[in-house]
Amino acid sequence: MADRNIRRAAESLLHSVNNPYLLSHSQSHSVNLVSEDLIAGHRPYGRMSTVRRFFCLFVTFDLLFTCLMWLICVMMKGESIQQIMDREIIHYSVKTSLFDIVMLAVCRFTILILFYALIYINNWSVISISTAGTCALLIAKVFVFDWPNASQPVFQVFLILASFTLSWGEAWFLDFRVLPQELQAKQIIDALSAHHAANERTPLLPSGRGAHSVDGESTAFFFSPLETPEASPKPLRAGDLLILTQEQIDEYKATAEESLQNAWRLIHQPNWVLEKRSANGDIVESARTEQFGKVYRLTATVECPPKYLFDEFKNNVTKLPEWNPTILKSELIKEIAEGIDLSYQVSTGGGRGIIAPRDFLILRRCAGVAPDGNLSRSGDEPASYVCSGVSVQVPGYPPRRDFVRGNNKVGAWHMKPIKAKTPGGKIEQHTTFQWLMCCDLKGKIPQFVLDTAFASVMLDYIVHVRKLAAQAKAQGKF
Repeated sequence: MADRNIRRAAESLLHSVNNPYLLSHSQSHSVNLVSEDLIAGHRPYGRMSTVRRFFCLFVTFDLLFTCLMWLICVMMKGESIQQIMDREIIHYSVKTSLFDIVMLAVCRFTILILFYALIYINNWSVISISTAGTCALLIAKVFVFDWPNASQPVFQVFLILASFTLSWGEAWFLDFRVLPQELQAKQIIDALSAHHAANERTPLLPSGRGAHSVDGESTAFFFSPLETPEASPKPLRAGDLLILTQEQIDEYKATAEESLQNAWRLIHQPNWVLEKRSANGDIVESARTEQFGKVYRLTATVECPPKYLFDEFKNNVTKLPEWNPTILKSELIKEIAEGIDLSYQVSTGGGRGIIAPRDFLILRRCAGVAPDGNLSRSGDEPASYVCSGVSVQVPGYPPRRDFVRGNNKVGAWHMKPIKAKTPGGKIEQHTTFQWLMCCDLKGKIPQFVLDTAFASVMLDYIVHVRKLAAQAKAQGKF
């Protein structure tokens, strides 16, 4: 059973490469759990991993490059092939021939391919012996070779140095890339497989010896009941309207204002640390906070007015799945007040059920920002726009068995206008787009996997925003 679960996890991770958006947080953004390192170390269906295949290609390159350099060295003298064979191989001399460098590369290739490709060992001992032996023989070669009478000393020196460098490069790559990445991938797959197995309904008592009751009746097929919270709210049916008391409405309003203030303060706090930068200048930064932990901030430019993006995010929450492929469902539950509403969103899952879909209950607060930075004052032309979101509990929307309920600690979109000149010399209004994100996806997902994925996911998300803006511009919406 354990082997079956591991294989299922490995297969799922392989298939998820084609759909890198495995998890999503509250404001309809995904988390790429399958990082490049994890994909490289994964062994699909028990076959060779990508990183080990690259190592084998590197070893093959070592052999071919050494042979090519040796041919260049010996052909520079203008001799025929028969003369070269006679001098370098048949009448080999350690003082005048470099054919031993080629044979050293052949031995290295044979040993490394045998142990790391065919036998598939996961130990550095063979590569260490191979590299140490190569270095020892090359150093000895330097002392005994007849350098004063060398025909092409520059090429011959380069051949020895290249062999030395390639052997050390193979040792470094195996010890610092191949083995660690394969081990990391195996640990993550085991963790995901264990989490998947733990979510299955298991017998109350273990089967096998001792799994029978006192009356002799087997208990192997009796399952533990699922936990039912006391006073669980009754799920709303399609078409039902959410009825809230005035006390609940006031509480939602206070929470929405607090989340907006927290998000605005975090967006403008100092001491951000660069996490990742894209080729077109988009940057992802992070900061440690006492209240929320690690927070991420994306800063990018979108070629559209900020008012259009603000209206799209604020008024068309139900249309999120149309332009964001990581959202399965987006539903407006209830508008609490002007600029404050409750929404329900479901993100795509991944890994054939190992990574379950996430759902979120979001309390949003959308507002214009006055030129002096005041978030609550109205009446002036806004200098920028902000939409915050925080996870809350909503009557009639209890956690579902088929989804994992995520928790958005704090999040916001901030859209500020900037002037940009087009290639034709026209001045247009573009948007400096900032996205603040701090989300707990729940589930037993290794934290280091999430840390390495958040930055890449934020850069991927801005691509969808730009596509939305480009389509709107083509349709003449602004």
